[in-house]
Amino acid sequence: MLSAMNFSIAWGDDPRYWQWISIPESRFEKVAELLQVCWFDVRGKTNTRVLSPKTHYSAYMVFKKADQCYGFKDEAIEAVVGMVGQEASRRYICFDEAIDGEFQRGERGMRPLVKPEEREDGWMEIELGEFFNEGGLMNSEEIEMGALETKRLNGKYGLIIQGIEIRPAKIR
Repeated sequence: MLSAMNFSIAWGDDPRYWQWISIPESRFEKVAELLQVCWFDVRGKTNTRVLSPKTHYSAYMVFKKADQCYGFKDEAIEAVVGMVGQEASRRYICFDEAIDGEFQRGERGMRPLVKPEEREDGWMEIELGEFFNEGGLMNSEEIEMGALETKRLNGKYGLIIQGIEIRPAKIR
């Protein structure tokens, strides 16, 4: 799992918008808590050398909601996963598990939404996307994963992000 402390977060170093808090059930010493933004852009990177070669992977954002969480209900967030410098795969996710319906109307018609699921450790996770690691020590690339909503600019707060977990993709 990549810690949110190592992410690129728009305004993540400004205490008016994000704060770094400790939560006992987190794997990491600090997690990111969203205080208030309208431009939501959270991304993590890792080198493919740390992953097994010739393997399909899925990337999951691991998060919780604070007692007061706003701006994510019925809101499609764009998720991106891909090698740095190449075209990323894109899908739409919703941090609200109670969203009504499987699709949301977008600029290009109806689009499927990926919903979060509860994990055994009490956190929520949402699949950002999949990628194939060609791998090998001589084939070193960076993979970037993230979630962003930079078009509607609605206010958002109350999301707590632990990190992004990368694990072998489920065979479908």
